[in-house]
Amino acid sequence: MTEDHDSPPHAVNDRFLAHHFDSHEQQFAASRLGMWIFLGTEILLFSGLFCAYAIYRNSHPELFAYGARFLDTGWGFLNTLVLLFSSLTMALAVRSAQLGDQRGLVLNLALTLFCGVDFLGIKAIEYRHKIHENLVWGPGFADDPRGDAKSAPTVTDTYVDPSIPNADRGRKLFTGTCSACHGTGGNDGAIKGIQISTSPFVAGNDDASLVAFIKRGRQPNDPLNTTGGTMLPRGGNPNLTDSDLGHIVAYIRLLQQRAGGKGSGGDGGAVTAPNSPATDKGATTTASPTSSTPSAPARDERPVIDPRRDPSRPPNMHIFFGIYFAMTGLHGVHVIAGMCVIAWLLFRARRGDFTRRYFGPVDLGGLYWHLVDLIWIYLFPLLYLIH
Repeated sequence: MTEDHDSPPHAVNDRFLAHHFDSHEQQFAASRLGMWIFLGTEILLFSGLFCAYAIYRNSHPELFAYGARFLDTGWGFLNTLVLLFSSLTMALAVRSAQLGDQRGLVLNLALTLFCGVDFLGIKAIEYRHKIHENLVWGPGFADDPRGDAKSAPTVTDTYVDPSIPNADRGRKLFTGTCSACHGTGGNDGAIKGIQISTSPFVAGNDDASLVAFIKRGRQPNDPLNTTGGTMLPRGGNPNLTDSDLGHIVAYIRLLQQRAGGKGSGGDGGAVTAPNSPATDKGATTTASPTSSTPSAPARDERPVIDPRRDPSRPPNMHIFFGIYFAMTGLHGVHVIAGMCVIAWLLFRARRGDFTRRYFGPVDLGGLYWHLVDLIWIYLFPLLYLIH
């Protein structure tokens, strides 16, 4: 048999070079182009979810601000570190394959696979908590607190009665309503209103009087109005309940104490639990003894708000958790797919398939894994770091 001089000039026994390519370089360039096209379709897939997130975040910001309180930032941050480290080990695996370092390739692929297992384990812990607390999508979400009381869970020792003034909750309500005029800290950046933390008027009235004052507001023609501006009833937020106003007053008392001012007017000072959450030790802040509402006992841990009993919970909270599970769930599916690819690469690496000439599958698997990591870099702040 005569030799076919028209055949491509590559080795006949090179089983890793496809017959329709002339060289490994050509095969690698073509496969990488195909992978980039595939990654482009993956970006389009996630873009739909990011668009839905942007639309709902813009039209219902209260859902995201409230729902993010039930996401564990610590676990999310740990998962971010795990994926960042896995990107490093995957890059080192590609480099080891290019250098023909089989031992380094196997080690780094194994570390990347281990990081993927860690990520899914942490995510399973988060999902288990959400499902246990019924913080899920659709009609399965916790019943509306204004609905049938029979569906509400039994009160536990971690439940905080929303009628008891709490400075930590008051801080959030104050920031969302009062800070526009009085500044975020009550004495800094005041635009229209008085400096609350050092105000003699605030110090000279007890808690019940301040709640009544905030409830009715003050007009510019009031002879006691020293700013000339209008203070709308309930700070301009008609959704604030009397309990919410009590929380705000509790936070104002804490601002006064920090500024060195008096506490509740009439008795010389408000009583604050020594381990109050607003003092970074995680307990309930109580009102003054002259307050119209009872004081809460000090606790050693941060109060837990049950969304099924919280009257300040925005309606349709299942939308936020639907977006949360859709985005993180789809990302989790991609993590599993990436782990399958890495396990396949690890098997082939241990078999000795990859050399300096042939390392394309490792490079392409690395590109896919980096995209998975990059998507999480966006998901973490968009879902967990909402303030």
